[in-house]
Amino acid sequence: MTDATFLQSFLQVYPHFGWIGSLIILTGCLVSAVAYTGKADERYSILNHFISELGEIGISRSAAVFNTAMVIGGILFIPYMVGLGLTIGSWWAIIGMSAGLLAAVSSILVGIFSMDRLTPHRRAAMTFFRSGLVTVVFFTIAVFAQPAGHRTIPLVVNMFGIIAIISYAAFLAIVGRKMDTNNQPNYILDPSVMPERPKFWRTAFLEWMLFFSTIAWFLLVSLFVLGPQIVV
Repeated sequence: MTDATFLQSFLQVYPHFGWIGSLIILTGCLVSAVAYTGKADERYSILNHFISELGEIGISRSAAVFNTAMVIGGILFIPYMVGLGLTIGSWWAIIGMSAGLLAAVSSILVGIFSMDRLTPHRRAAMTFFRSGLVTVVFFTIAVFAQPAGHRTIPLVVNMFGIIAIISYAAFLAIVGRKMDTNNQPNYILDPSVMPERPKFWRTAFLEWMLFFSTIAWFLLVSLFVLGPQIVV
């Protein structure tokens, strides 16, 4: 197989890495959330629990499911990011691809360093959030900047890209203020610092919003690249 043939074959199959990786992570979250019982015997809620609490060994009964899903999903996102960057082909897309590769590796590390190992977990998670923001920003620009007559990715996917950008920015702004006003950087992702878990935790909810919007963006892009006829 020549390099050109390999590249052509890769660009035909890479979207599958995107939707399969997304569904694996979503399934891992769902399974571990259903089985979750917290320290206060509370059920899991996206309104006041961080995503990574699903992978906290010793607390989450299905932590292994969540952590394994994060590792597998992150591995699958590596070829997906490469394929997406090469498909669009602009410098905007190449920058987005580079940041996306860092985000994918960070996702793997989030699964390896679960929340019970808070210091390495925090570093992996914050790297994911920051690189994830850069990824979505530059791919969103790349989609907008496609030549009008040669759009590989339709503009409609940027609706979720913009929602993701807003969610990332709001989350990082809140987390940044906490990092500036507390001596312990792990405070930002440690639910135990709260004397009582609030019914609505803005930071945790924003984390879920950026997660859902990013996954939705990945899924839509994958489906459109595979074939516009399968999308209503």
